[in-house]
Amino acid sequence: MGNMTSLEVLKLGGNYLTGVQSELLKNPCNLRVLTLWSNRINQDISEFLEGLPHCAWSKIELLDLSLTNISGGIPKWINQWTDLSALQLSSNRLVGSIPIEISMLSKLRKLYLDSNQLNGSISEEHLAPLVNLKELDLSYNSLQIMINSNWIPPFKLKLAYLPRSKVGPQFPLWLKGQNSITNLDISDASIVDHLPDWFWTVFSNVQYLNISCNQISGRLPRTLEFMSSARIFDLSSNNLTGILPQLPRYLEELDISRNSLSGPLPREFGAPSLMDLLLSENSINGTIPLYICQLQLLSVLDLAKNCLVGQFPLCPEVSEGRSISAIILYENNLSGKFPSFLQSFPELILLDLAHNKFDGVLPTWIARKLRKLSYLRLRHNMFSGSIPVQLTQLGYLQYLDLASNRISGSIPHTLGNLKAMVQNQRQSLGNPLAWRMKGQQTLSCMIHRKYAGSLVVVMKGQYLDYTSNIIYMVGLDLSCNNLVGDIPVEITSLVKLNNLNISYNWLSGKIPKKIGLLDHWSLLIYHASEIPSSFSDMTKLSKLNLSYNNLSGRVPTGNQLQTLIDPVSSYIGNDYLCGPPLCRNCSVPRVTEGDVDEHQPEVQYFYLGLAAGFVVGLWVVFVVFLFGKTCKIVYFQVFDKLLHALQASVA
Repeated sequence: MGNMTSLEVLKLGGNYLTGVQSELLKNPCNLRVLTLWSNRINQDISEFLEGLPHCAWSKIELLDLSLTNISGGIPKWINQWTDLSALQLSSNRLVGSIPIEISMLSKLRKLYLDSNQLNGSISEEHLAPLVNLKELDLSYNSLQIMINSNWIPPFKLKLAYLPRSKVGPQFPLWLKGQNSITNLDISDASIVDHLPDWFWTVFSNVQYLNISCNQISGRLPRTLEFMSSARIFDLSSNNLTGILPQLPRYLEELDISRNSLSGPLPREFGAPSLMDLLLSENSINGTIPLYICQLQLLSVLDLAKNCLVGQFPLCPEVSEGRSISAIILYENNLSGKFPSFLQSFPELILLDLAHNKFDGVLPTWIARKLRKLSYLRLRHNMFSGSIPVQLTQLGYLQYLDLASNRISGSIPHTLGNLKAMVQNQRQSLGNPLAWRMKGQQTLSCMIHRKYAGSLVVVMKGQYLDYTSNIIYMVGLDLSCNNLVGDIPVEITSLVKLNNLNISYNWLSGKIPKKIGLLDHWSLLIYHASEIPSSFSDMTKLSKLNLSYNNLSGRVPTGNQLQTLIDPVSSYIGNDYLCGPPLCRNCSVPRVTEGDVDEHQPEVQYFYLGLAAGFVVGLWVVFVVFLFGKTCKIVYFQVFDKLLHALQASVA
């Protein structure tokens, strides 16, 4: 290849070659285009560029070394590459400041230095001579943009990416003249300012707009619907106020979560092609409009943490096969039965209705109609009835949270059918969460798919936010209900669980002996009778709560049980447990059968006294009832405490 002296264009990008050496190209003096992106150069950038033919330095027009693992600082003699129109060094390990000599590349149209470890500042001195500049990407470095507010750039950018650059605190006024921009990203740029009046006029032709993760205040204009070029808006995590106006007609993705919007949602959004609608953590009130049902392409709907009331619209004309994959409505005041229109969404993966006022029984059609459901969170509602056995037929279900409802009956013995809690689904191509969570935003087509940054799981008693790593969370939470019966032994087959909570129910019987098979548990809370020795086989346990049960016998020791934080509190409220870490010694002899016979007369007198006291107590209740309901309640509380003391004495 080095002998191809007439070579002008060499494109080897995207081959993942290793050990690419510039010495292989010693002689091509006519080289104009060299793209090596996504190969492994593994070399200092100065050494690599020095190895390229010096006779081609002033002729190369396009140099793309993105994702090649080059390191070091950008050399000052880069100014000798005078014909460069595109310099792309993205996603490498470049360090140091950007040399001022880069300003001498007057033909430069594209400059991509994003996703490196560059630092220092960028001033108008770097940019003023670059009169042909169209695309500038300095994102994800540690750069400070120090440009005078009065400076008027000589270029007209089409693309400007500056996320995680220190642009603020004032809004960058030098952007005021950049009315040709179609892609603008100034997210996480330390801007603490009011959105200027000219903003929506100057950027009326924008296709992709991201101003998220700043402290920008202001209102969305009523003229927003006339931005006909808009496709993706990310305005999240700011201080925007006011009501949500009608949206641009061709808008596909909108994220205004974590702001201070108020008022009701518009009856019509005006964006029929909308795929992602993320409005969580605002103060939006009123009801969910029927227009939601008409968004045929909607994939993600997140209205969590607002003040919405009423029932979800009935959606009478919802067609089968809709592609919606996530509905997130937690922490509102929504009510009604489990939404029946969800039967028309076979692609649904995530459903979060937690912390609302939904009631009624859980329908049996969930498993039949929502076969891809992986994340179902219904905690803190008023659902009643039993857990449908059909739920255990959901092969992809890896997170089920039914805590704090009014669910009764027993825990289904068919739990072993929950394959995603048994097998390692995240390594399988069949996991419907995997591909959607790994969606990427590319510079060429600006396509990205995301769920809200507010997916919540309850683990170790804490509310934890999950985003893309939700695919690694496997959990089952049935706590704070009215479940009865035993703990099914089938629960021990759910070996991929990170989190299990079945506390605060009316469960009885013994803890299954094979409990130690659940090696991956991070949280274990039970109400049961004795602790199997297999507990000591758990090697990844980080929190254990067996408090306030009727547990007895010796506390198991070994492995993770010896490393628990505050282990004594794990067993508190169990008067018949003994051994470390408790102070109660297991060497005290047990009460024998002879001891019981010896004290039998005392027990008989005790029960006789108990009966007499009970009769007198009933008479007192009757008398107190005549004098007031409040006294009766107080008496019953006292009687309840006496009864508990009696049970302890008998035991």
